[in-house]
Amino acid sequence: MSERKLGALRREIDRIDEQLIDLLAQRLRLVEDLVALKKKLGAGIRDEARERAIVALAKERAKKKGLDPAFIESLMRLTIAQMAGAQIERAGGAGMWAQVQGAFEGHPAQLNVVRVLFKYGLRVRDDGEIACGDIRIPAVQIAKEAGVDRRVVDAAARAILQNRELREVFANLEPIAYLKGVSRRLGLGVVEILPRDATRPGIISEVTGAISRFGISIRQAIADDPYFVPQPKLTIITDEPVKGEVIEALRKLPSVQSVIVY
Repeated sequence: MSERKLGALRREIDRIDEQLIDLLAQRLRLVEDLVALKKKLGAGIRDEARERAIVALAKERAKKKGLDPAFIESLMRLTIAQMAGAQIERAGGAGMWAQVQGAFEGHPAQLNVVRVLFKYGLRVRDDGEIACGDIRIPAVQIAKEAGVDRRVVDAAARAILQNRELREVFANLEPIAYLKGVSRRLGLGVVEILPRDATRPGIISEVTGAISRFGISIRQAIADDPYFVPQPKLTIITDEPVKGEVIEALRKLPSVQSVIVY
């Protein structure tokens, strides 16, 4: 009886998770219309006043529902950041990524492959094969991750090799040992920083300085390339979970737009 009850509860959780994903997909589908309207109105992608209002309302609703406001705040800030990144990309991208988009204009499936390569630090070899360091990765595995046919992977690799600038980038990518996924098991803290202007010098120094003032050691710092990622972020792995006072200190930094805590 208890096993059947457990199975029923898990199926209900799966159903709710599916609804959450469907709602996020609906929110993302509004991006095209938002970008077009903002261009027409001459409005910027980010509206800090509205973002603060969204977060504040979400925290108030969380309290009424018996949810942890801090958890909901992190969830909403992450959602806002992802959607803003999608808007930036639709509006023409940023830096090198805009060039990548241009190279694959009219070939969205190949662009999906390129996203996977960049995300995992996979390089394109001279023979058109995909590799992680010196280890060959079958095209079918890349295709599965990108949601495309393996022939699309081959086509994307050929296109990269035929473009001198893209070839220089994607022939030299390397993976890193990223601690974010194992942070909780290791008792580490994870903080993601969304900067106001990721191209501005001194952001890492400001953030790490603020954290160190609380006697917290930093185990890893990973910064997205602002010229390759539409919504770059700085991920800081600390030797212990950070507390509220640290988060507030980070949010007061002039270079910081949002702080997301895991």
